[in-house]
Amino acid sequence: MYLKTGEEYIQDMIDMNFELYIDGGKISGKSVVNHPKVKPMIKAIATTYDMQHEEKLKDFLLTKSHFTGETISRWTHVAQTVEDLIRKVDITRYANRRIGMCSFRCVHNAFPALLATTKKIDEAKGTHYYKNAVEYIKYFQKKDLIGCPAMTDPKGDRLLKAHEQSDPDMYLRVVEKDRDGIVLRGAKLCQTGSVCAHEKFVAPSTTHYPGSEDYAVCCAVPGNAKGIKNISARYSQDDRRREDLEWDIGNPKYGFHETVVIFDDVFVPWERVFMCGEVEFTGMLVNLLGACHRPTTGGCKTGWSDVLIGAVQAYAELNGTANVSHVREKITDMISYNETMYSCGIAACVKATYYEGAGMIPDIILANNTKYVASKAVYELIRLAEDITGGIITTLPSEKEFKNPEIAHYLARFYAGANETPAEHRARIVRLIENLTYGAGALCHSAAHGGGSGQACKITMYYASKGEPLQSRVRDAKRICGIGKEEE
Repeated sequence: MYLKTGEEYIQDMIDMNFELYIDGGKISGKSVVNHPKVKPMIKAIATTYDMQHEEKLKDFLLTKSHFTGETISRWTHVAQTVEDLIRKVDITRYANRRIGMCSFRCVHNAFPALLATTKKIDEAKGTHYYKNAVEYIKYFQKKDLIGCPAMTDPKGDRLLKAHEQSDPDMYLRVVEKDRDGIVLRGAKLCQTGSVCAHEKFVAPSTTHYPGSEDYAVCCAVPGNAKGIKNISARYSQDDRRREDLEWDIGNPKYGFHETVVIFDDVFVPWERVFMCGEVEFTGMLVNLLGACHRPTTGGCKTGWSDVLIGAVQAYAELNGTANVSHVREKITDMISYNETMYSCGIAACVKATYYEGAGMIPDIILANNTKYVASKAVYELIRLAEDITGGIITTLPSEKEFKNPEIAHYLARFYAGANETPAEHRARIVRLIENLTYGAGALCHSAAHGGGSGQACKITMYYASKGEPLQSRVRDAKRICGIGKEEE
């Protein structure tokens, strides 16, 4: 049994010697890990590694690999039962609640979808992708790794297929194949944690069709592979971390880091390739990936929102308004939205189907509904949080002003709360609410687009339902109103 500690994980990231373009320049190695815009995410992931060594959490976070029988982290486990799926939702909620943001350990939910799809391709094509997938997952579990999903292509003109784009690299593609492997060229956008992960799990962002065979590629790439270039994205409030501030950030210890990842002719050996040109299976892979990942949203966003609800309740108490009826009602609404998201995720897991040789895959309609519900619910959570908190979210002076000896006494006096609550306590809670609503740790964009947009979920739900599930409802409606026959 080998389970990494947070310290070992951080050392891994230093040893990988990532290169990152940031703040108009280029840095590498330890400078990346210690950069104020990157370090908070490194700390967050390190904390999740340390959790699995806590005695009280071992039964919760550890399990046995169905491949090897070895004790492994549940983060890397391939779900074999409904209980496994539910536990993934629960550990995600726990971790996100504990650190107040995304725990970034959900990409491994892709493993059952990968196994199911590669098995189908092998049966139809005589390939060896399933063996590649099994051996890769065993390696991933043995080394206790973390992966970064590399799915979102630039896409260019959305009305054109991949092979019809004027720039052929608007979707990541294979530009060369030989006996040793393949070469990738293009880019992946919206890469959360690209310089914080051992591996990149590369997959299509959409279904591809005949003519786009070069774009039908799924593989695993080391995060520091030759030819990969990481370009830092910019976050709301990220400059506050460079100003040596603490509570102005809201969540002082933990945070995000996003990149654009350029694949400048990156070589991938065949043993790390799981699809290469089999366009007819891209739809299956994309849909199953969504089904495997999206129930976790029911734990991910609820963990975040648990912190938001707690912060709003704490702020109401500091204001002396916690027992005001409309405040209690709004906080209850927040709890309801939150538990609805969680319930959707659990339902998708309970209605899962076992895929031979792969594992449990959640119900595709309920899985997408989980993500769709979350993509709307968080905006109601944010609206209610801002309603209760008031205009102070956007009008609170900086931490620097609170510490300026010339004016600090004014702010200490006029921002004090009920029952002689110190102004700093109110300010810290306000900044946390700001962080979670539309700041550096905002729920909204993660819920709206992380793991696929709400619209993508709606499309998947419709097409998954328009066959027999929808037609059976049509027959029932006709029967009940008298224009259809009674079933025998």
